[in-house]
Amino acid sequence: MISLRLKSGLISAILFLALLFSSNAFALILHTGSAPGSSASGYVTITDPLEKAFMVEVPAGWRSEAGLARRAALQINPYVRSLSPDKMTYLIVGEPTLPGFTPPTQMLNTIGYREGKLYDSGLGGLSLVMRYLPGAAFARFYGESLSGLCQGVKFAGVQDRPDLAQNAQQLFPMPVPSRYDGGEARFTCVHNKQEMDVHIEAATRATRDGIMWNVLLLHGYIAPKASASQARAALDHVLNSFHFTPAWIQMQNSLSQAAAQSINRRMQEFFRQQQAFMRKLNAVDENFSSMDEIITGNSTYHDAATGSNYSLSNTNPYKWIDPGTGRILSTPTDAKPSWAAGYQPLTHVLQ
Repeated sequence: MISLRLKSGLISAILFLALLFSSNAFALILHTGSAPGSSASGYVTITDPLEKAFMVEVPAGWRSEAGLARRAALQINPYVRSLSPDKMTYLIVGEPTLPGFTPPTQMLNTIGYREGKLYDSGLGGLSLVMRYLPGAAFARFYGESLSGLCQGVKFAGVQDRPDLAQNAQQLFPMPVPSRYDGGEARFTCVHNKQEMDVHIEAATRATRDGIMWNVLLLHGYIAPKASASQARAALDHVLNSFHFTPAWIQMQNSLSQAAAQSINRRMQEFFRQQQAFMRKLNAVDENFSSMDEIITGNSTYHDAATGSNYSLSNTNPYKWIDPGTGRILSTPTDAKPSWAAGYQPLTHVLQ
């Protein structure tokens, strides 16, 4: 089992509330896979550039980005992306724009919170009304959204992973009755005229009272079929090297204990700086997509809300931006990513 390198008792009761109420407070970093090792020439350590929250080892010579995306003081999403030098293998850990989730109910429906509705959760974060998806179902759900990265994504199968659920339950126990589900989903796609393997793993947790559910793990890879095992090994190494820094844990505890108004003021600077790091993450996605020869070049897309223009690849013509983080996703049709209801469309500017 991967170690978080946290001493017993280091996480305070207040920090536990972050685990209880945020979407993925410490999600996406736990794994019980094979031993580290891959065909990578070596690994280098990188640190979350904004808050210095965690350190992680990524393949040397690869283009890698890592960070801690915040929606609020108690809603935090760690993420890592790593792209091989030949732009053919892409490691995915975490998703910076995931909200919290609330199952639909008759009461919510009556007051206007129907499935697909995004709302303020009351903790300064966002929650999405959405039916509970067990781990395997969420892995498939998320994997199908990767069509913006790899052409012709086709579903190949799912499998339950009780080991992922057990791992998440042991590390993130809940004081209220809850269910934990783990699973994996497999896909194929075509990238640079090569058939690719897409593998996504996820673990989710839902309270038995139906109040909320969370994504506790989310990671995977896109790689040529011939090198899928090397991608798996590299991903395992990244996951097993991830650890939070004691200084950040102390800071997070302090933030959690502060008054809500004071917390929000301190977060504003994080939000502002986060935009720059999210642009770098968007650029890694664009770099991966640029290998496909069907691309005819870049086009200009306009954000009506901010007045900003973006030069983005034409691989998928529809572009969406998350106003809270600046994260940009692309889709082959005009349907926005269903797991990211807060995304807004970017307008294609004709030259």
